[in-house]
Amino acid sequence: MEIGDMIEINRGQYKHWALDIGHGKVIHLVVPDGPSRVSFCSVSSFSGSVACKGTVTIETLQDVAAGNTYKINNYLDDEYKPRPTDVIMGDVDKLRGSTIKYDLLGNNCEHFVTFLRYGKSKSKQADDFLKDLLTGTAGLLGVLAAFTASTTAAASTLS
Repeated sequence: MEIGDMIEINRGQYKHWALDIGHGKVIHLVVPDGPSRVSFCSVSSFSGSVACKGTVTIETLQDVAAGNTYKINNYLDDEYKPRPTDVIMGDVDKLRGSTIKYDLLGNNCEHFVTFLRYGKSKSKQADDFLKDLLTGTAGLLGVLAAFTASTTAAASTLS
């Protein structure tokens, strides 16, 4: 593994993304689970949307993987040139410990690591979900059920 490699961590139904920063450490964007999520998410009474904040965290890869399988996946190397290591590490130093906007489809952990590596925010996982939604392969009822469940869960943690 080299500094700047994107690490794809298999979490079952989704992939979590982190970026190698050397010495067994990675940087990633996390949103807390459980009761602590209350201070990081809010529900708009006007639109019903959930807005969250994520924390930029540095941890060991082993701690982030938490027993899940992972692999290097620099899947955009054919499309974009990776930024120099010193530029990546400069951003790592600026961003570590900060709290930034988190949006599952527009600014998630994958967007975060692709920005660090390439200077471009991309998420194949989010794009594939939206494409499946638009073409109907995700199943409209499944999407509505997932949306309802996530909105209900988010609202209940915010009450």
